[in-house]
Amino acid sequence: MSLTASLRRRQLGLWAAGACVTLQTAPAWGQTVKSPYLADMHSHYGMFLPRLFGFDLTKHMRESGITLLAWAIVDDQRWMSNTPAGYKQGSVPKPGDLWAYFQARVADYEARLTQWGVTKALTAADVDAALAGSPRVLLATEAANFLEGDVTRLEWAHSIGVRHMQLVHYIQSPIGDHQTAEPVHGGLTPLGAQVVAQCKRLGMVVDLAHGTASLVDGALDASDAPMVWSHSWISPQGGTPGDVGWMARSLALPTARKIAARGGAVGLWSLRTRNDPAYPVNSIGSYADEIMRMCDLIGPTHVAFGTDLEGVWPGRIMTSYGDLRDVADNLAKRGMSEANLNGVFIGNYASIVKKAMRAA
Repeated sequence: MSLTASLRRRQLGLWAAGACVTLQTAPAWGQTVKSPYLADMHSHYGMFLPRLFGFDLTKHMRESGITLLAWAIVDDQRWMSNTPAGYKQGSVPKPGDLWAYFQARVADYEARLTQWGVTKALTAADVDAALAGSPRVLLATEAANFLEGDVTRLEWAHSIGVRHMQLVHYIQSPIGDHQTAEPVHGGLTPLGAQVVAQCKRLGMVVDLAHGTASLVDGALDASDAPMVWSHSWISPQGGTPGDVGWMARSLALPTARKIAARGGAVGLWSLRTRNDPAYPVNSIGSYADEIMRMCDLIGPTHVAFGTDLEGVWPGRIMTSYGDLRDVADNLAKRGMSEANLNGVFIGNYASIVKKAMRAA
C-alpha cells in the first residue's frame, strides 16, 4: 500500500518544487471553491501513489470542492502483509517500534501540510470555516497502536492536531479486536475503554472502523459521544475473519444501526472488486446507488463519504476527488432533499466533529 522509501524521497523532492498557499478563508485571492462542499471521513490522498509531476493538496481540494478531509496516518503499515484474502498482520513490532514509526509518519505528514499550506481543522470554528467553503484537513489516525498501552500519548497526539482517532487496524492491539483476525479480547479491552473516554475528554472523534461488533458495543458503552465508522460498507450480517477482505471488513446492519442511534455516521469506501455479486459497489453510479441504500437502511443523517482514497487496493472506483464530485452530481439528481444532500455531502460528519470538539 506504500511507495518504496526511495520513490517517496523522489516524490517529495518533486512536490517541493510546487507552489503552495495557505488558505485562511474562501475564496483565496479571487479563486473560488467548487460547491456544494464535500467532506471525506477517511482519506490517504496524496500519500501512497507516485505523482511524478507534483501535487498540491490545497489546490485539488479547492478545485473539487473538498473542504473537510480526514487525512489518516497509518501506524501499523510496516507490520502488515497483503495476502490473497486481504491484508493481515505479517510481523510483530518490538516495544517502541510503533511509537517511533508513528512519530516519523507524523513528521512526514506535517512537512507536506506545511509545503502545501493546508490549514488544519483544530477547533469548531475551523469546521465552520470548512462548511463555509475554506478547505481544512482534519488530522486522523488509522489505529491507536502507537499508544503501545500508554494512554497519556493521546495528549501528545492532540497537541499536534489529531482530532479523529481510529482504534484498531490490521495488527493485534491491546485496545481490542479487529475484523480481519480471530478475536482474542472479546471486544474492547479496559485499556480501550480508557482510550475512548480520553478521546471524549480531549475532543477527538472516535472511529470504530476495522473493529469487531463486540468492540463497537464496548466503545458505545464507554462513552456517550457520537462515533463514526469511517469506511467500508454495510452488509446484512457483517463478515468473519475467514472471509475475503471486502466481506470481512463489512459492517453488519444491526451494528450500523447502533452507531446511527448514538448520533454517529457510517462512511462508504471506494473499493471495487472483481465481479463479486455479493458486493454492490463497482462504479460511480453504483456508489451513488449504495449511498441511497444506506440512507434507507440507517437514515440520511447518518451517512457520509469515507472513500479510503489511495488506501483501497488493487481495485478502486475513485482515483481523485474529481470522481467524488461526480458522485455528488449523480446524487443531486436522485430527488433527495437539499438538507439530506448537504448532510451526506459534509454536514453529518461536520456535526459529529464539532460536537466532539465542543464537548472537550
